[in-house]
Amino acid sequence: MLRSAIELEVNPECRNPFEVRIGKQLDEATIRDLSIPSQGYAKEEQYDTECVRRILKSFYCNYTGPDASGLIAVAELVEDFLAQVASDIDLKTSTFTSLADMSIAASEGTRRSSDGIYRAIDIYLDRHRYLTRSEREEACRLLDCNKMSPDACEHAAQNEWLPLRLVVQVLFVGQLKLRDTIAKEVSYDDRLKQLGDEEEGGEPARNSSSKEVLTEIEKMGSKALELERECCSMREEIQGDSCSGVKREKISMWKEMKRKFGCISSMHDCNCHVKKKKLHPR
Repeated sequence: MLRSAIELEVNPECRNPFEVRIGKQLDEATIRDLSIPSQGYAKEEQYDTECVRRILKSFYCNYTGPDASGLIAVAELVEDFLAQVASDIDLKTSTFTSLADMSIAASEGTRRSSDGIYRAIDIYLDRHRYLTRSEREEACRLLDCNKMSPDACEHAAQNEWLPLRLVVQVLFVGQLKLRDTIAKEVSYDDRLKQLGDEEEGGEPARNSSSKEVLTEIEKMGSKALELERECCSMREEIQGDSCSGVKREKISMWKEMKRKFGCISSMHDCNCHVKKKKLHPR
């Protein structure tokens, strides 16, 4: 009924009751239910994102569930919807970030990871490869690297469409998580060793593994800084390559043309010699 009302371009007062009713049952909806085609003021985009925003607002204003299951279901639904609209070639960066902000708000309190947001960003950047560096950074602005899973971090570290700054941040967060994990394991092992020595009545042995781990942590920190410097140099090289790529292409084309013309001239010389030999009297 809401789709029909939108297609007929009825006034907002008539559409509002349908949006409120859908919002109250949004935890039972599917992504197809939210895929409402644009009409009227939003014809330049494929989906009516403003209508989805109002439906989501209605859900949170009227939600009275006994637990967080409804919130989790809606958070997953909004993430899937964001991934779907991200493939819309006409979707503006400002609209995408607004929807991403809405998806993050839907995930608040559910302890969900940022993998869904990252998946949508990956799709959006892949479908909108013409974006400038500042626009790509704006699209990634809401991504929280601290909430990404190890698999998502590994994929992001190799994603050529992400801004270099974000790639460095993902790698740095991964190093911090690895450092914390190693530190906790070493602390636990040292505690077990100390308890064992106390039970035997001897002096607690000095474990050199702690110092080795701290040394490794310092090395990882220096590697992260080195990687950041390399990313900066890579950015400069990419900018330089964009200017010199045309020259290299012209040089290679010129070499190819010289090679071809050399073959043609040698064939021409051979033909000339053959003709002269035939015309020479015996």
